[in-house]
Amino acid sequence: MRRDVLPGEQIAARGYAFFPRLRPELPSATVFAMLGSIDAVEGFGEIQILAPHQAAESTPNTYSGNFGTGEFPLHTDLAHWAIPPRYVVLRCISGSKSVSTRILDGSTLVKQLGKVRLRRTLVQPRRPLRNGRQLLRLLERVDSADLERLRWDSIFLIPSNAFAASVVAEVRDVLACAEPLEISLEERGDTLVLDNWRLLHGRSPITEGGLTRLLNRGYLEVLH
Repeated sequence: MRRDVLPGEQIAARGYAFFPRLRPELPSATVFAMLGSIDAVEGFGEIQILAPHQAAESTPNTYSGNFGTGEFPLHTDLAHWAIPPRYVVLRCISGSKSVSTRILDGSTLVKQLGKVRLRRTLVQPRRPLRNGRQLLRLLERVDSADLERLRWDSIFLIPSNAFAASVVAEVRDVLACAEPLEISLEERGDTLVLDNWRLLHGRSPITEGGLTRLLNRGYLEVLH
C-alpha cells in the first residue's frame, strides 16, 4: 500500500482516516489487511455485513433491534467488553448520499466532564457476560505511555452507583448538544478507519433512498 494511504498519521492527529474509493476492485478482507492487523474478535466474523433492518427483524442485543432504521446514537463499539477493539473499519459496498456516519472526538467529553470524574465513573454491562457484570471505567489508562481508553454506550452500559448515574446523565446531555462530523460512504471502496478508544460514532436515520446501503465492518489491532 502506498505511503499516502497509510492511516496511522491521520488517526494520531484526529482519530479517524477516510479514504475515498480505496481499491474498490479488491475484497474487503484484503484491504483491511493492507491497513493493519485484523483483530479476530470472538463471536464476530473478520468481515461483517452491515445493512439496514427494521427493529422487528432484529434481536434486542443489536443496534438495529433497538433503533431499526432510525438514528444510531453515538457510541464506541463493544463498550461493554473489558477490552473493546482498538480500530473500527467501515467500507462501502453499496453507498448512499442520504445516510452518514457520525463521528465525535471523545475529547469533547473529557474537556467538559474532566478526566478525574470520567475515571471514577464505574459502569457495567446491561447483561451479565460469562464472568459476570464486571465493573468498567468510562475512561481508563491503558499503559505507561499515557494512552487512555474511552468507552460509551447508552444501551449496553448501565451505571453501577449513584455517582456514576449522575455522570452518565451529564454525558447524555453533552452528546445531545454535540455537533458530530458527518461522513457519507457513497462510492464503492470508500473506507473509514476510526480509533475506537477515542472516537464515538453513530449513524443518521435511514431514508428510503438508503435502504440499499451496504457496508463491510472489521476490527484492527494495530495500523500499518
